[in-house]
Amino acid sequence: MHESSSLLHLPAWLVQASSIIGLFLVWAAVSHFVAEPTILPSPAASFQAMANLIVRGTLTAAVQESLVTLVIGCAICIVCVVPFALLIAQSRQLAMILQPMVRFISCVPAIALIPLFIVWFGFSTKAVYATLFYTSAIPLLYSVITGVQKIPRVYADGLRPLGAGKFRIVRDVYLPGAMPGIEVGIRLALSYGWRAVIAGELIIGSSGLGRVLAQARSANQVDQIIAVMIAIAVLFLIIDRLILFPWNQLISSRWSSF
Repeated sequence: MHESSSLLHLPAWLVQASSIIGLFLVWAAVSHFVAEPTILPSPAASFQAMANLIVRGTLTAAVQESLVTLVIGCAICIVCVVPFALLIAQSRQLAMILQPMVRFISCVPAIALIPLFIVWFGFSTKAVYATLFYTSAIPLLYSVITGVQKIPRVYADGLRPLGAGKFRIVRDVYLPGAMPGIEVGIRLALSYGWRAVIAGELIIGSSGLGRVLAQARSANQVDQIIAVMIAIAVLFLIIDRLILFPWNQLISSRWSSF
């Protein structure tokens, strides 16, 4: 009890940094005493491989390609899914009809659909976008519908006697009231979408970080594989902490009392 209470008084960043440092220490120990370098290279070897990829420009170009795919794909998903979710969420009967369909479709993992997307779009970026859209759309749809359904109906009912049409009710009630749900959905869409981009690029081999992973796998360069894995994790942590987290704070402070 004393140890756990003392941890609570430590800065959060210090606890998190210590956890990551501990992970790297365990990795270094296992790679040195247990595993062969060809199976699990040391952290030093993996970071050296990352440095080599950066110097050659391979990693920088791949990061740019994957991020562009993520941003464009998620933007398309948000533009298509959010208005659709706001529309069907206004009718509880329609939502009850569509939700089982969506739940059934969501049981199929995106990676199982990649062969179908390859048949439809070929080994191209379009197949990666399709994988991203499928993966991101479902959590975004659920989050928006849930956000709308949590809004007390009295707000919309109070505007109808004043002559408010559906567009005004969506604009003045459902959209601002569902903003916390939309924010959660967008964070989930970006998180799942990032995984979908990497998986799609890895299997389809079109471009980006997934292609670098596939090339390193073919050459049996485990140090490069781990280097790209670290880059993937660090990139999304940066996106989450520098963009998504401040946006979450803004949304929470602006619409928390709705």
